[in-house]
Amino acid sequence: MDRISSLPDGVLSHILSFLPLKKAARTSVLSKRWRILFAFTPNLDLDGNEVSGQSFMDFVDRVLAVSGNSPIKKFSIRCIEVFDPARINRWICDVLNRGVLNCALHLGLDAEDAKDGYSLPFEIFTCKTLLKLKLAGFSIDVLPEDAFLPALESLVLKSVQFCSLHVCAFQKLLSACPVLEDLVMNDLNWEQWKWSRLVSSPSLERLTINRTEFYGFDGSDFGSITFNTPNVTYLYYSDFVPGSYPTVNLDSLVEANLDLPVTVDHTWDSCFADEGDPISSNPTNLIKGLRNVEIMNLLSHESLEMFYFFREAIPMFENLFHLSFTPVAECSWRGVPFMLNNSPNLETLIIKGPLHHDASGYGSSGYSCLLSCPVKVLKITEYIGTTGDVEQLRHFLGKLSCLELLEVEICETRDRDELQITKELLMLPRASSKCKIKVN
Repeated sequence: MDRISSLPDGVLSHILSFLPLKKAARTSVLSKRWRILFAFTPNLDLDGNEVSGQSFMDFVDRVLAVSGNSPIKKFSIRCIEVFDPARINRWICDVLNRGVLNCALHLGLDAEDAKDGYSLPFEIFTCKTLLKLKLAGFSIDVLPEDAFLPALESLVLKSVQFCSLHVCAFQKLLSACPVLEDLVMNDLNWEQWKWSRLVSSPSLERLTINRTEFYGFDGSDFGSITFNTPNVTYLYYSDFVPGSYPTVNLDSLVEANLDLPVTVDHTWDSCFADEGDPISSNPTNLIKGLRNVEIMNLLSHESLEMFYFFREAIPMFENLFHLSFTPVAECSWRGVPFMLNNSPNLETLIIKGPLHHDASGYGSSGYSCLLSCPVKVLKITEYIGTTGDVEQLRHFLGKLSCLELLEVEICETRDRDELQITKELLMLPRASSKCKIKVN
């Protein structure tokens, strides 16, 4: 007997659960024991992209038939090319009846399916066992009256649209999840939804909003968004800033990751806004709602621009100790002084991206704020060592009196070697006698 076959059934079943389903199925030819073990595999990961259309549908039928009524912990299906609504809904209901805990559905709906008004089976919105649910590629217009997911902790929506003309199906779904902790929305376009423009959940702790794309945007119908999420501690928010945020309740927020361009005259063409442009976005209440944040990562230069144009709304960030930003262009520096002035307890400042020589005065005009800045750790990435870079860094080192560590990541450059750049850095005068310089 081989060593693997001598293992207990429980161990073998656990090993099988990590194999792709097609490979796990092949073990059933080894012996009757392996056939039985395969039948009780608790994790079913079905990928229609790996098998031709009708063969895949038949394969899934056989897998579910051979496993009988055995419990299923995880069910994942990707079916893009061929879509048979009746069969797939039968599969979904089958695994729901077997107490599935983790369910991921990624189904390709063609135009004919949409015309016929395909919808997910109502049973998926009343499942008592689901802990995690991922839906990708659906249009949801109605939920059952008794929608209730009492155990659901994690909900992922990818390329999902809510299209109800009468009741907000999105908010009804959130209301049906009383213990939801993690909500992820990827590849979305708010302006194409029909909804109440409200994200509300008292239990939510982590919220991720990630837009499909930024180019070709015409947000004339992108009016407002309200966040009533008092227990969210983590926020990843990448989208256009709407016309307003009527209410923002982010009182428990600890970490915010923001990529938020403002729009000019309801459009965005990747160009920087200028003073006097008709800005149609208004993040005032959102900015004020970030007041308790401890960690803030500004993922784009557009986010810095947002804070600059609405600088009067910036609250005093009493709890903020970590700030990172990405100044891709010169004018994005103009928002930095306003952030630093309102961060009295900031300890770590990370500048992601090259420093820019400030020919227009955006960067140097606010350097006086560095004199009172309590930053202890300054990290610079993509440092090239140009004259402009050196001058920018000279201002920081010469004014940050509390600085204990400067960490610099040097970009590869043909013009100058790393040793030469390092020597220049070590020769720069420092306001803090405790400051050490680390070069990577």
